[in-house]
Amino acid sequence: HPLIRQRAKAELAACAALSPPYALLAVPLLLETGGKTVYGLDRILLVDCPETLQVARVMARSALTKAEAEAILAAQTDRATRRAAADDILDNSGSPEALPAAVAHLHALYLQRIPKQESA
Repeated sequence: HPLIRQRAKAELAACAALSPPYALLAVPLLLETGGKTVYGLDRILLVDCPETLQVARVMARSALTKAEAEAILAAQTDRATRRAAADDILDNSGSPEALPAAVAHLHALYLQRIPKQESA
């Protein structure tokens, strides 16, 4: 939706004014709404898990039947396409306790990607 894109760009601009090393923008349907170029993104980070686990989580979160959850996911870009479009993939198929180490690893990689400022 154009208003969502406008708000996201405004949020990124406000964030940039704070000079963080990098910023993350959560866009649940990024590929369905135009991908990287629409939002002016450098990279795509996909938080991923197998489809069976995704269906189970949608069912638990939204109190839906399996058929309802599968219908919602079927209307979205398929997993293979999302994985192919991603620059980075965060595996979210394990326990919540496994995520901090994976996030720390990605954070270190992102910090390494920041261009070094040449001193004057």
